[in-house]
Amino acid sequence: MRALVTGGVGFIGSHLVRGLVTAGADVVVADNLSSTHTLELIADVRDRIEFHHVDVRCPEDLGRLPRGHYDRIFHLAASFANELSIEHPVLDARTNADGTANVLAFAAAEGCDLFVYTGSSSSYGNIDVPMAEGDPTKPHTPYARDKMRGEELAITSGLPSTVFRLFNVYGPGDIPGRYRNAIPNMMRALDDPSSRIRILGREASRDFTYVDDVVSYLLDAERARGEIVNIGTGNETKIVDLATTILTLFGLDADRLTFEEPRTWDLVSRRVANIQRLEALYGPVRQTDLTEGLLTTARWLHDTGRIKHAPS
Repeated sequence: MRALVTGGVGFIGSHLVRGLVTAGADVVVADNLSSTHTLELIADVRDRIEFHHVDVRCPEDLGRLPRGHYDRIFHLAASFANELSIEHPVLDARTNADGTANVLAFAAAEGCDLFVYTGSSSSYGNIDVPMAEGDPTKPHTPYARDKMRGEELAITSGLPSTVFRLFNVYGPGDIPGRYRNAIPNMMRALDDPSSRIRILGREASRDFTYVDDVVSYLLDAERARGEIVNIGTGNETKIVDLATTILTLFGLDADRLTFEEPRTWDLVSRRVANIQRLEALYGPVRQTDLTEGLLTTARWLHDTGRIKHAPS
């Protein structure tokens, strides 16, 4: 298999690249390094892939990629995520909508057996849970709207496609920082004895999906050809329960929690996937135990020097 992975140096992309290499694929990676600034996350397979410093916002960059037919094009490159898009909506639109159009144009010109697009559960907006693929969507942030626009572009492109809507992916490789995900930022907050894990809304909940489980579906995208499919667990976890589990992993007490009101732009209190379509296509849903996944994540963050304290 010959595969192109945009965003292949990022969190999810690096795991996908590693999975493709393990499966014996000929892998081309395109990334502008905006999230990692280095090739660290694919260092172990660097000599087995072809890397190109490419920004999907620039068609001329894509024109420098290796030409010819691809069996798979996995489009993961994105400006992430909601909060960043509120502050920089033009960046979001140029990357997540225009960038997707550019990659689709490249795919159409070179030939592609299957275009795999990673959408976002954010695109559902504030609707009832569990969220199903056929439900009306109410995206209310630039990120949610632009990721939905990317879906529409993929589906109407004329190329064979699979669209996966990802629910709150976590795991090793997820780097803490501003605009990044809750789990690594919660763990990093514990380095400072005076810091607290901030809970934005007492009733807030999400569907946390381990990265290796997500990648297993991406690698088997052919099975979902022509479909929009949620990738989640179907399990609803309150953010306060997530934070309490993290505190337990580090041997800390619940007094390290602080409760605040949700951010003004965050209208979604509950987010959980309806996984009936996923089960119909793939059988029993792959679900890494949340505590196990959090422990593996914490160990990676510590081992790579991103947090000071090791989990207990």
